[in-house]
Amino acid sequence: MKVVGGFDLGLAMDHLRNDNETNRLVEGLARGCGSDLVRFIARRLRSAADARDVAHEAYIRLLRVERKDLIRDPRAYLYRIAVNILYEFELKKKADAMGLARCAECQLAEGDFSHPEHDVEALQARKRIEAVLAELSPRCRAVFILYRRDGLSYKEIGARIGISTNMVKKYLARGLRHCREHLAELR
Repeated sequence: MKVVGGFDLGLAMDHLRNDNETNRLVEGLARGCGSDLVRFIARRLRSAADARDVAHEAYIRLLRVERKDLIRDPRAYLYRIAVNILYEFELKKKADAMGLARCAECQLAEGDFSHPEHDVEALQARKRIEAVLAELSPRCRAVFILYRRDGLSYKEIGARIGISTNMVKKYLARGLRHCREHLAELR
């Protein structure tokens, strides 16, 4: 068994007497298997930054578990949380892509059919926008789309994704900057 931060990581969490000990165990998990967890996640994602975000979210969710005493293997449970978060990201990514495609289809349907060159330009612009948005992290892309396409407020976006209003503002600023830099030719 691996001992980290004075705790045997193989012990069940039911031996913990209070939140302070639980927090120390989670800190020990972060020190002991943090880089392993990030590598595990990074193999499934394209971005090391996204992998760190997912790992961070996994630790937060582990700390929020109410009945920690029922967790037999904290390390395995942490990895399961990370896999669940990856699954959620994939679902959001697919929903974002489907939403963008629907939005583009609506715009094409409303388009002027008397000028086919406009249709080609619109299709090329849509593909360019989708490619640029795909370069953003899943969370950043979700914030950007929820704000620009769905018209949600910062507070609504934060509640839906589970992040603070300040993080919504930061992700939105990052997304806007990225789009401005990479889509300047479409203006």
